[in-house]
Amino acid sequence: MTIECVDTSVAGTVRDRESSGVPGLVLVGVSGAGKTAVGRAIASLTGMRLVETDDLVERQSGKSVAQLIIAGTGDVEQVRQECALRALGSAGAIVTVGASQIENEAVARRLQRLNDQGAAIVELYADVSEVARREGLNKPRSVGLGAPRAMLRLMIANLHEKYSEIANVLVDTRDKTVDEVSRTVIEQCKIALIL
Repeated sequence: MTIECVDTSVAGTVRDRESSGVPGLVLVGVSGAGKTAVGRAIASLTGMRLVETDDLVERQSGKSVAQLIIAGTGDVEQVRQECALRALGSAGAIVTVGASQIENEAVARRLQRLNDQGAAIVELYADVSEVARREGLNKPRSVGLGAPRAMLRLMIANLHEKYSEIANVLVDTRDKTVDEVSRTVIEQCKIALIL
């Protein structure tokens, strides 16, 4: 599929990323920030291939990341690391990285190298209220569960700090549709649309 754009410097940016072995776009963010939905929308608008690290994990292991974590298999982090590094080598593709994979040293180093090479790395930001709403965590719960929103707030703050070290674009997804976020990412990263 050919990517056409009136502004040839924008199209050149995408081609340069592809020819250098760099993903066209890397999406990071907490669970519920919209990485999958936004990645799919951008793929549809641009013709770029979408590679999701969690999908690679499932294909390789036969189980979702959640199932692997619940099962307590000892190699889950190794499998996730291998799949993330493989995905981050997908030239010209849109790559979504699992929320906590930034905490893996090898993945964080690879993301930093990609940033240094000029890859478009976008943090999709969502606050606690937005994540709770999207993930169904804003429902009544047992007091015995403690303070899940406080734990979620700490997790989001910790991950946001790490994402900010490697992301070169921040897009706030609060109160925005997938289409609005997708078009903002496309504009900020100078990705050409299919005309």
